[in-house]
Amino acid sequence: MVAVPGSPADGLARLADGYLVTQLLHVAIALGVPEALTGGPRGADDLAGELGAVPGPLRRVLRGLAAEEVLDELPDGRFALTATGELLLAGTPGSLRGAVTARAELYYRAAAGLLDAVRTGDTPFDVVHGRPFFDHLAAAPERLAAFRASMAGRSAREAGAVVAAYDLTGFASVVDVGGGSGTLLRAVLERVPSADVVLFDQPDVVAGSDLPTVGGDFFTGVPGGADAYLLSRVLHDWDDGDALRVLRSCRAAMRPDSVLLVVEAVLPRRAVEDPAVVRMDLHMLVLLHGRERTAAEYAALLEEAGLRLTADVPTAAGVHVLEARPQG
Repeated sequence: MVAVPGSPADGLARLADGYLVTQLLHVAIALGVPEALTGGPRGADDLAGELGAVPGPLRRVLRGLAAEEVLDELPDGRFALTATGELLLAGTPGSLRGAVTARAELYYRAAAGLLDAVRTGDTPFDVVHGRPFFDHLAAAPERLAAFRASMAGRSAREAGAVVAAYDLTGFASVVDVGGGSGTLLRAVLERVPSADVVLFDQPDVVAGSDLPTVGGDFFTGVPGGADAYLLSRVLHDWDDGDALRVLRSCRAAMRPDSVLLVVEAVLPRRAVEDPAVVRMDLHMLVLLHGRERTAAEYAALLEEAGLRLTADVPTAAGVHVLEARPQG
């Protein structure tokens, strides 16, 4: 596609070529291009020998990355990392390395099933891979480990933002429902070291954790009697029926004065107001049976579970803390 730079046609052409950008980023990570450029600018011929690549194709990939401002193509033909490119490095603050890898290796093929899914209501990932997303991960331990690692950076950023935005100091006991590796619960402990905490998730997930744990199924019940219950990035994985089952399990465990803190992205009224959340909703459409929701939709779900939404606290990480208390 050739169009006048800056024209609507040029913008649309770049959107259509998004499939190339995903794979360019993936190739860079898989070959180790960002690491190889940390010492300064280098040429394609020089890099090819070190990275096990063919110079010609590698140069074309590097130029593609330069066109997207991930790399800087210098007048002498060498390439350097830009500030954007540095986010492909592991350990860089705000690194998107794991997110890029997940999109290229896990999400990419599933997106090809979107048209059929829109016509039939099926989940694209299930259609393309022949099984649900988490079953696909569980079938290969290395794949599951890689996915969890890809989520680690985002989880840490969100956990820090949650405890910064919402005052947890009044809670003496906290249960993290579906808390995974316990990233959010550790952030809670940093703020409230005296709190009694429980990490609740499937037995194989919590096995070996250094936190106090209880293994179980949040569809059937969660540990009872805590001051606060955390439910972070859980509900968006499920359709309304299953999300309601989780909320009812939490409500059954809560005391009349307990608080439920639902941590989720909240869909804006208009898509342009928060495109990142809209894209996350599309990830849910492609991968799972879940969805992102508006604050009003969460309020309706909570009400049906016997809870009422009492506060909606935005955070610096793009997620909200939705505070809910038992009705009556």
